[in-house]
Amino acid sequence: MSQTEIDFDHLNRYVGGDVALTREIFSLFTHQTEMWGKGLTADADDEVWASVTHSLKGSAKAVGATRLAALCEDAEQLIGPERRMGARDVAVQNIEFSIEQVRTEIQRWEHRQGLRDLRT
Repeated sequence: MSQTEIDFDHLNRYVGGDVALTREIFSLFTHQTEMWGKGLTADADDEVWASVTHSLKGSAKAVGATRLAALCEDAEQLIGPERRMGARDVAVQNIEFSIEQVRTEIQRWEHRQGLRDLRT
């Protein structure tokens, strides 16, 4: 079985399998990544960069997107003397790609839930 972008075991520990709550958390993730993602630019000043990557990390952790959270955590360090030429460009690409992967996983989950709803 292929690895998913979302650790559903982690998520279910917090939502107890509550489908409505899971939908709400996924909706919040989508909204927050759209909002914070706009500020994810390689040329952002250190304060903005740290704030955006930290916020995206929190959103990722909330849904169990551990790979995305790790990318954001690494990117948080790209400030001050650790702000290497090109490193933020790579981080932006990796984070944006991972966000899209998580959103795709959310869409798959929503599709499966929709099919279950039709059957009941």
